[in-house]
Amino acid sequence: MSDLAIEVEGLTKRFGERTALADLDLAVPRGSAFGFLGPNGAGKTTLIRLLLGLTEANSGQMRLLGLPVPELRGAALARVGAIVEEPRFHPFLTGRENLQIAAAVRGGAAEARIDGALKRVGLSERADDRVRSYSLGMRQRLGVGRALLADPELLLLDEPTNGLDPAGIHEFRDMIRAFVGEGRTVLLSSHLLDEVERICDAVAIVDGGRVVVQGSIEELKGSGDRTVLIGTPDEVGAQAVLVGHAAVRSIERNGTGILVTLASDLELTAEEAAGELNRRLTAHGIVVSKLDSQRASLEDRFLQITKRLGGTE
Repeated sequence: MSDLAIEVEGLTKRFGERTALADLDLAVPRGSAFGFLGPNGAGKTTLIRLLLGLTEANSGQMRLLGLPVPELRGAALARVGAIVEEPRFHPFLTGRENLQIAAAVRGGAAEARIDGALKRVGLSERADDRVRSYSLGMRQRLGVGRALLADPELLLLDEPTNGLDPAGIHEFRDMIRAFVGEGRTVLLSSHLLDEVERICDAVAIVDGGRVVVQGSIEELKGSGDRTVLIGTPDEVGAQAVLVGHAAVRSIERNGTGILVTLASDLELTAEEAAGELNRRLTAHGIVVSKLDSQRASLEDRFLQITKRLGGTE
């Protein structure tokens, strides 16, 4: 059995003259929460639709849970649950009735999982209310509940936290980590980078229809810029003192202090470099009120990559 839940090689999808995906490669390990990130129009939803067989690729290969798709699509999707864009339901039926329809279509033991799915997504008390009375966040949770009817090994979730309030996002984060703890795999497409950083084990950043970088959260953050934020009443003087220092690649004043981007080939840690910069400033009589070495967040790294490629979010 492959140790990958999703394998994509050379996937290309064109809509007329527009290329949505261009020779895209992706590998998602089993038993992980995997973030799929990119600017609007980068191809995130297109990939999920291709994996589910909702549209056809022009070229390339795909495997879900070790099975080739679309050749063995039915067998592969039997243990896959998904949300694509905003989940749709019959508004005049209750949440439970909507899941009963979905279970009847899926067959097998799906109907017996309805109560458990409703409880898992926090909708047991509203299960017998009509969906037209649900908020967007509740419909998102009902969509996850519908995906759970398959007892899925793999969940494909397209922007699943849309409409959730902060408490709902926190509950969703715990739910995804619980899924992974059970051995399931979750592919999560999202623009909420802070939440992806909290939830996911690894990510791929897609831009222009291609995966431009892929790896663990720690790898991507570690490969980003290291910075030191310096607070001082004499920002002009401090900037003049630090220009040309071997540890400094660039300096900018950002409204909260002086942000120093460290040289990429610097052998010192960010903390050691901060100490060195502090010593240089104090030696020149510059008062330092704040010294904060910073590690690039996933959002920082995402912005670095997409700006370099000319993308926008």
